[in-house]
Amino acid sequence: MDLKKTDFGERAFGKDSKLPVAVKYESQQHALDFIWSILGSGNAIGVIEGPQGSGKSTVMRQFVGELPRDTSVAALDGTGFKPRGFVSEILARYGYPTDLQTTEELLQLLSMFAGQQTRSYQPPIVMIDNADRMLPSTLKTLGKMAAITEGGKPALRIILTSCRRLNALSEKDGKLGAERPIEVQQLAPMTVNEALIYLHARLEACGVGVPDSVFPGDACDKLHEISKGWPARLNALALTAIKRSEQLPVTVTRIMKRPEKLPAERRPPSLVISKNGKTLREFVFDDRKVLIGRSDFADIVIDDEFCSKFHVLLMLYSDGLVLLDLNSVNGTTVNSVRVKSTLLLDNDVISLGHHRLKVMNVPAPDQVAAGSITAADTRRMKNLDEMRRKRKAQLKAVPSRARKKS
Repeated sequence: MDLKKTDFGERAFGKDSKLPVAVKYESQQHALDFIWSILGSGNAIGVIEGPQGSGKSTVMRQFVGELPRDTSVAALDGTGFKPRGFVSEILARYGYPTDLQTTEELLQLLSMFAGQQTRSYQPPIVMIDNADRMLPSTLKTLGKMAAITEGGKPALRIILTSCRRLNALSEKDGKLGAERPIEVQQLAPMTVNEALIYLHARLEACGVGVPDSVFPGDACDKLHEISKGWPARLNALALTAIKRSEQLPVTVTRIMKRPEKLPAERRPPSLVISKNGKTLREFVFDDRKVLIGRSDFADIVIDDEFCSKFHVLLMLYSDGLVLLDLNSVNGTTVNSVRVKSTLLLDNDVISLGHHRLKVMNVPAPDQVAAGSITAADTRRMKNLDEMRRKRKAQLKAVPSRARKKS
């Protein structure tokens, strides 16, 4: 079989690869053992930490796949959930779809379910991927969930993953607020030998009978050296090397002709949010539009009396990040200059009341975009009024009691 005429590279190392084999290496096995120990003790909240592309999500999927089929487990990505939707989705994963109106009502139902399961010696499990990207209001709701008890003991087993240390979880006035210890397991990269086993196992799983015919030992060593042993970067580099090779096996020389940065190394745009000089958290962009304001319906909630409910809108494009003030009462300043709309650059600082939002890792704009930002804003923001109307309609659709409790 002529491997170059097949799509084995995409199937083995592509982003959408769904191989029926899980290649575990030592650090991932330690993470799985850590999860089992957390669930066994029942009291602590477990956090698996590692950089982007370190395999945290893979560990979660592997663990869920090892659970008995009748286990009550809710595993979801915490990014972007509002409190009510967050609890509602967890209940749905437990088989309890509901139309309850408030977050508190949903929490009461969850408490009843968790209590029943715990009394039956089957406490439910909550697994949240990307906990560092959760909204502050949703993290507070997770704290209420962590405080649910049965017989004086926690009724929910909670496992989180994060790219960075979740300092807010351990603060006395932090978002979890429950008297539960937090234990952390750091993921480590593969060793040289583990990388070879990993690469060859994935090739074999997609039909390559002799993995050395694609990646000989020296090629595997070079892939490990460049990727530093992190699985996502190893996959991306392996796939690039296969695509660029005119013939197999892949040579070390071909591997060296790589992009300056692999996809997993590029940090996404983010905002570092601080108040009175103290860093509160980092918000990582996962959507093109980000609404900032005091309302719980905002994507970034700023609890500040000088911040309007819907204060500012950020629009992310391939050639820049655009800010648009939404006719806020107290206005918006960027680098101490009051603005209505502007193109944001790295290290710019947005001021909203007592809060500061530092812009990080944004796309570099070209000179044309920088020079004509006002006109570009006008064209690109035609749907702004419609978006604001929808946001107001959402607020009206939720009873006032629910908004207070959410």
